[in-house]
Amino acid sequence: LKVGERQLIRDPGLQRLDILNPKRYLYLVLIDNHHPDTFFGCAQIKPNYKNFYRALVMSHGVTGYLSLEQESILTPTRAVLNITRVMDPVLGGFRIHMLPALPPIDGSPILDQCRQISNVYNPTDKGIAAHAPVPGMDSQDRYAVGDVSGKIGYAGEREWDSFLPLIGKHSVVHRSLVIYRYSLSCFYSCSGVEEPWICSTLTRYLWDHPEYKMPVVTAEAFYRYPIVGRIIFHQPAKPYYGETTILIEGLVYSDGTSLNTTNEHRWGIHINPPGKDYFNWTARCVSAGPVFNPHKVNNYSKFFLKIVNETVNAESVIGDLSKRLAHLVISGSKSVILESRTLFTLDNLPLSGLHSILGKSLVIFDDHGPKARGDRLACSKITSIFRRKAVARNWFGNGFQTSVSGKIEFFQQTEYGITDIEMNIEGLEDVKDYQVAMTPVLEILEFPCEETTLYGVYNPHSANTYQNQGATPDQFPVGDLSGKFGHLLGHSSVQKVGYNDSNLMIFGQTSILGRSLVFTSHATRRRWACSTIERGYAPSEARELRAIASFHHPNGFAYGYMRMTQLIHNDGSSSDTVIEVNVRHPGKHDRNITFHHNWAIYVNPVGVDAAVKILNTRCTAAGYIWNPYYTQLADPLNDELYRRECGPDLPLRCYVGDLSGRLGTIDLGNGRKVFSDPNLPLEGKVSAMGRSIVILNKERGSDKFACANIEPDYDTIKYVNVRRPPKFVVSQFLEDIRKVLGVPDWFLTVDSRKTNILYNGACIQLLIHFKGPQANKLEQDFSRLLSSGRLSEPSLYIPGYIHSKKRPSTVSYKLCSTSPTDEK
Repeated sequence: LKVGERQLIRDPGLQRLDILNPKRYLYLVLIDNHHPDTFFGCAQIKPNYKNFYRALVMSHGVTGYLSLEQESILTPTRAVLNITRVMDPVLGGFRIHMLPALPPIDGSPILDQCRQISNVYNPTDKGIAAHAPVPGMDSQDRYAVGDVSGKIGYAGEREWDSFLPLIGKHSVVHRSLVIYRYSLSCFYSCSGVEEPWICSTLTRYLWDHPEYKMPVVTAEAFYRYPIVGRIIFHQPAKPYYGETTILIEGLVYSDGTSLNTTNEHRWGIHINPPGKDYFNWTARCVSAGPVFNPHKVNNYSKFFLKIVNETVNAESVIGDLSKRLAHLVISGSKSVILESRTLFTLDNLPLSGLHSILGKSLVIFDDHGPKARGDRLACSKITSIFRRKAVARNWFGNGFQTSVSGKIEFFQQTEYGITDIEMNIEGLEDVKDYQVAMTPVLEILEFPCEETTLYGVYNPHSANTYQNQGATPDQFPVGDLSGKFGHLLGHSSVQKVGYNDSNLMIFGQTSILGRSLVFTSHATRRRWACSTIERGYAPSEARELRAIASFHHPNGFAYGYMRMTQLIHNDGSSSDTVIEVNVRHPGKHDRNITFHHNWAIYVNPVGVDAAVKILNTRCTAAGYIWNPYYTQLADPLNDELYRRECGPDLPLRCYVGDLSGRLGTIDLGNGRKVFSDPNLPLEGKVSAMGRSIVILNKERGSDKFACANIEPDYDTIKYVNVRRPPKFVVSQFLEDIRKVLGVPDWFLTVDSRKTNILYNGACIQLLIHFKGPQANKLEQDFSRLLSSGRLSEPSLYIPGYIHSKKRPSTVSYKLCSTSPTDEK
């Protein structure tokens, strides 16, 4: 072999290698010609699986797919377009654009599937649209790489494309397939004008099982100071291996000093995770260490990233991404964030194995910054993104014991992927519709599935509720599963796999986590059974944190709670935080409603000041809005700039404590609401636990209206047998117990499904849930109260509040004996 030259060698005598044998590995070894006992290097011989990508089309009444297949870099790509149904007669061409479309995760009321897809993918700089040759009439090298309909024809007359790579730096993987239609604005007056209409991301599938997605390893690097943004890595998992796709979602300055877009930023992977010096004014990100160079290429160079050595291929150094790919752009504001969005495909950037980049840091450089800071602008640790799973399995009957069992599961790898749905349900009785409702199930209610508590079908994009036959999933409300995939009428059990939905999200602010799934009876048209949609995870791989901000001060100005949950994986990576808000004005019969309250997390906990009557001095101990990443620290008084940049479409640009800035305002007394926050940590060096949530005045006022501390939310359960005298009512029993314990109703509840009558009606068995930060103490005081009939002091300490001497301290309820023969 000649070093530095490409060669093609054919050996007709070499037998077929047994590289699929799992019991041994084969290696290719480079030997020194002059010293046969010396090896220059070796590499494992791995199978080269066929590359198979598919973009599913399920939008605007059009269904089908585009599949791309390439066996190796030496073979052309087979392109198959299969459109099975078209509801619009003005379908145009189909092309591949540079970037994947932004997923519908920001809660936008209008569903736009083609946001920020950039231009047609054209690395060879060929003519596009009117400047391109007639579709299907010229050689394929005359068209842009992404102009698929131009190369193979609008009707797919050709099947092979020699200039559509699925391998290498110009690969089209994770880019967007865009189906055009003729512009309706000039359909009769200007022929040939097309506009993007339907977008779908090209995703890896298994070539031997084309209905299954290829398992992938996904990682991310979050930037929070002095820029905000995210960089995502995708790579096929073992045993498939393959190239790594890098998506720069967009990088924007957040410190308030830079409002202009800057270019030529070097970037690279460094060996250590960053320390606290990521926001230093001097020697920033030095803790990240040197560039990641596991193969010791050019190891003698002290400042490798600044030295150009023509004798060594830059791609040999794994961590030097600026030389291997290109320099980065950082946008001055979110209005021009598309300037910094880009996508790369790169080999030899492993996300698993001995030389994995997980746990290392991704450093972005700025060669024109102050000398004291150094040339490192920002750094972030590379962490895993785990596939998310949502499951509905804990079923409640609507006023009766339900016969339904089994589960419905939802899977999504990233927000850019399609959600897969699997159903395994038994015990259905005359069920027709199944839908995702807006809020979780309350286990204490006898009729927990009613629309008065779970509300209507989840519909964040305001889709039309009634659709014609043949409509695609995007034309239905997000939660209308039966409308998208068919009714369940006539089935007592359902086992289904393979449902796909591009608009039903488990990531972002439109996630279905924390909401509920409802079955509706066909005969009565009433809701029949329901279940909360929970996270699905293995306890050996992750754990779920729960927190609560409880507004229960007797002299407070709001009454209710905000519950928060977050999944923490074993490697320290975390999920979005789901927040359930249920707050009203205090008073048992108060039905007042106030709208548009801003809400935020403040740096300190509150105490007596939570009940101060003077508005200007209320909740003063909370301090100021929590801003641990120093967002806009250089210009903190420029509120106009902050409001322009902070929003649901760029939540990282908001203060971590500014909940209303990225999630929207809340109403008091207007029912429950569920949010999903991608930027609210409940654990770690930066945590909201122990701080306070402050509700500001109505109509986006700035005065503090009510506040409560964020504390751990435990859930302790206990079965209890209580004597059942005449006229015994469970709700009255709970209310009497709560008065003595001094707790609100959300700290002490009962599971209505587990209530049983024992001993011919002499006793009743209840499953009690003790919740909140003092759940264990509540359980102990509850047992003491029922055993002795008395509790000297309330279980909860409320700062600054002295309980009345007339507070009830006794109850007449008694525990039931273990058998009816013990009753006297």
